[in-house]
Amino acid sequence: MTVDQLFVADYRAGRTYTLDGGGVRARGAGVLAEHAGVLALPGDGAAGAEWAFVDDRAGALVVLGPGGERRVPVAIPGEHLACDASGRYVLVTTGLGANAAPWSDVATVVDLRAGESVRFRSRTGEPGALVVPDQAGGEPAAVLRHREPGAVEAIPLARCLDAGPHVPAIAGISAGGIADDGHGDVVDQRTGIAATATSRGLERFVVDRGAPRMIGTVPWPVPGRAFYLRFDPDTGRAVGVVRGGPASPSAWTEWTNHLVDIDLSSGDARSLELPPGLAFRFALGGGRAAVATVHPAGDELTLVERGGPRPHTLYRRPLPAMSRPPAAGHPPWDPVGEAPAQRRAVALDPSGTTAAVTRGGDAELHLVGEDRFDTVGMPGPLDEGGHLHWHGGGFDPVGR
Repeated sequence: MTVDQLFVADYRAGRTYTLDGGGVRARGAGVLAEHAGVLALPGDGAAGAEWAFVDDRAGALVVLGPGGERRVPVAIPGEHLACDASGRYVLVTTGLGANAAPWSDVATVVDLRAGESVRFRSRTGEPGALVVPDQAGGEPAAVLRHREPGAVEAIPLARCLDAGPHVPAIAGISAGGIADDGHGDVVDQRTGIAATATSRGLERFVVDRGAPRMIGTVPWPVPGRAFYLRFDPDTGRAVGVVRGGPASPSAWTEWTNHLVDIDLSSGDARSLELPPGLAFRFALGGGRAAVATVHPAGDELTLVERGGPRPHTLYRRPLPAMSRPPAAGHPPWDPVGEAPAQRRAVALDPSGTTAAVTRGGDAELHLVGEDRFDTVGMPGPLDEGGHLHWHGGGFDPVGR
């Protein structure tokens, strides 16, 4: 592990860090928009080591790398962020923030080369964000995934960049008919195939001559649904954890979990059973996946080999219990007393050999491998688990 590879955001404390061989180096201030996550940016040389996140207090897209820090103004609260294949243009949508209902309809497009941004209005409702190449000529389109009613809306990126002052409203071409509960989006920049996770399955579409066109839904191969997706560019597959069991969040200790691996082009779907409980997020790297599960019977980290005819478990490791874990019988994101809801963030190094997992609220990060289990003390508590990003893996053009 080298400097700038493992990025740690203690977003509740407003601080960021990188790890160097087990040591912690302060990176700077910034309240990372946890839902939008971290976006790895493609490129050569120094640009290839850059990544970005939304500072949900300052209202800026923060770009970090060996060259230091750059900031470009964006609308907040940040909900999703995505970039085009070149990494020059970044699309940011807005969500609830500290509010009880969606209220902001503002989206931002950032031109990183120029160091400028432009804002326009679309539709409230925490829209998903993708930048999708058009099937007709490859020109990038900003795609917003809407809910209630479900739809995907395509707007030529050039039109967004030409938006005038005073945050004008811009409407694109929409395709309806998708489920109202979309949550989790992926796109393959090479094929232009995109998808969103809904209760029906993985609903796939392309942008063709400026208009979204649905190309079929892949049902989840196991009971339940995924809410969070990652994309593996090496295999062209979308990966998610399908949550099954009781619908009530208070019954989270009874939730079932399966890692589901779906080819975006063919629809081939595979799955692997995981431990029960709360599997909040997971990580990809080196053809593998790392999933942390939280449960009163014991938290675990599972490393999954995704290659071959079907995924299989390489190993499971018990994790030291969090001091203030989610309470059984209550939603897992509810605070326990006055303490924030604690959970775990996960990252996997690009080779897939070492996983990083946080111990939310206990100021610790664990580095886990087949023959290692090291604990690193962090300067801050990592309330709510913090956020991790291990740089250097395959290019996924959506913030995670």
